[in-house]
Amino acid sequence: MKAKKAFQTFINTLSDEDKARVQQYLKGYWEHCDLPSSELKLLTEDAKASLMYLTNTGLSVEESCRRLSSENLGGFYAHKALSWYPLDDAAKVYPLSIKSGKMPMFRLSCYLKEDVVPEILQSALDFTIKRFPSFATIIRKGIFWHYLDSVKRRFHVTKDSGVPCQPLRINSVGLQSFRVMYYKNRISAEFFHVLTDGSGGMIFLKTLVAEYLHLLGAPKVKDKGVFDINEPPMTSELSNDFERLCPKTRKSGGFAGPAALQMGGKLSKHTPCKVVQLVYDTDSVMELCHRMGISVTTLTLSLMFLANRSATELNKGLLQFQVPVNMRKFFPESNTMRNFSMYCSIDLPPSKVNSIEEVAPMVAQQLKQKTTYDEMSVMMTTARRLVTSVKLVPLIVKAPIARIIYGFLGDSRFSNTLSNLGKIEMPDELVPYIEGFDFILGTCVVSRASCSMCSFGGNTVLSISKNTKDPSFEERLAALSQELGIKPEIVETSLYG
Repeated sequence: MKAKKAFQTFINTLSDEDKARVQQYLKGYWEHCDLPSSELKLLTEDAKASLMYLTNTGLSVEESCRRLSSENLGGFYAHKALSWYPLDDAAKVYPLSIKSGKMPMFRLSCYLKEDVVPEILQSALDFTIKRFPSFATIIRKGIFWHYLDSVKRRFHVTKDSGVPCQPLRINSVGLQSFRVMYYKNRISAEFFHVLTDGSGGMIFLKTLVAEYLHLLGAPKVKDKGVFDINEPPMTSELSNDFERLCPKTRKSGGFAGPAALQMGGKLSKHTPCKVVQLVYDTDSVMELCHRMGISVTTLTLSLMFLANRSATELNKGLLQFQVPVNMRKFFPESNTMRNFSMYCSIDLPPSKVNSIEEVAPMVAQQLKQKTTYDEMSVMMTTARRLVTSVKLVPLIVKAPIARIIYGFLGDSRFSNTLSNLGKIEMPDELVPYIEGFDFILGTCVVSRASCSMCSFGGNTVLSISKNTKDPSFEERLAALSQELGIKPEIVETSLYG
C-alpha cells in the first residue's frame, strides 16, 4: 500500500505528456508477461520502483523509460516454461549429497565504488535472467537422475544478512537454485554447484553487474565475458560438454584413494563458522613468483601445505589438495555455461613439508604433470564411464550410495581445496565503477577449510572458508606470507555460532 501511494504521488507530479509515457511504459510490461497475477504484480512494482529512483536522480521520464524499456524482458516472461535440461556429468552427484547435511555452494561477489541501489539491481536481474535459461530452473527428481526444469517467474534479490554459502531449500516449491544479494557496495551471487562452475557463475555476475551499471548510466558494453542480455543464448552454452567433447581414449583411472591427513580442530556445527580473507598486493605476489620461477597457484598451494602441516599434530598419511581444472582451456570450442571442470590432486607426505624452497618445486612438478590434456582426458573418460555405468539404475537405489561416496570418500580424500579463478577482467568502460571481486567456496563435510582466490585490479584475494574455529591454518598462512615479503591485509568475519 505504501509503494502504491508513493507511485501515485509520483504520477501526480508529472506533466500529461510524461504521464502518457509512464502509462505506455507500464503497458509494455503487461504485454511482455504471461504470468500469474502475483508474479506480474511484483514485476510491475519493480518497474515502478526503478522508474521513480531514476527520475528522482534528475533523469528525465523519457530517458528513464528508455533505459528500463520492457523490450529488455524479451519473451522470457511471455512464453510458457517448456524446456528442461539433463544435469551435466559433474552435477549429477550434487543433489544426491544434500541429505548428508551439505550442499556444494559457492559465492562470487563484485564490490562497487558506490552503495548498491536495490531497486535497480532487481530490474537488472529481471532483464538479465533470460540470457541464462539454465539458471532459470528448479531441480526435480527423475526416474534415473535429477534434472533442471525451466520456470518462468520473477527471480528476486535480497539483502545479504546471513552466513555465506548456506544451503538452498531447493525442494520447496518455487524456490530458486541460486541467490542474488546485496550489502552496502557488494553484489553477490551464490550458486548451487548443480547449475554451473566458477567460470559460468562469473559470466553471470559480470553480465548482471554490467546491466546494473548500464541502468544507472554506464555505457552498454559486451566484452571480456560480459554478455549482451538481449541476444538469444546459443545452444552450445547449455551443452553437457563432458559428453559432447569427451576424448575418445581407452584409458581410465580411479577417483578413489586413501583418506587424506586432515587439519586438527573440532568440526563446527555451523558451516562455514567463519570466512577469512587474505588480500595481497598483486604486483608484490607476481614479483615474488617471478623471482622463484613459479606460478601464483604453485606459490599459494605451497604456502597452504606449510600452513596445513602446522595445523595438525599427526605425521602419518598424505596431505592431499584438490585443485579444480577448467577444462575450457583444453577445449577452446567450449562455451558452455554448465559445469566443465575436473580436478587433480597434489599430494605430499608431511615429512617433505618443511620450507617453501623444498615444497614449491614439488608442487610445481605435480601441477605440470597432472594438469596436462592427457591426464585430464583420463579423468573425463573415467567420469563419463562412471555416469554411463549407472544411468539405468533407479535414483532411489543409487542415491544412498552416492551420498556415502560424496560425504565419506570424496571429501575425506582431500585435506584442503584451492580453486583459483585467476584474473577477473571487465570492459574498460566499467572498470572505474568497480572496486574489486572475491570468490568464496562453501565448506565440505570432513576437511576443515576450503580456499579460493581471484584477482582484479591491484588486489589478489585468497578466501578461506572454515569448518572449525581453530585459527592455526590461517594464522600460519599469514605469517608465512609476511616472511616472504607479501604482507596481506587480513579481513575476518565474526564466528558464526
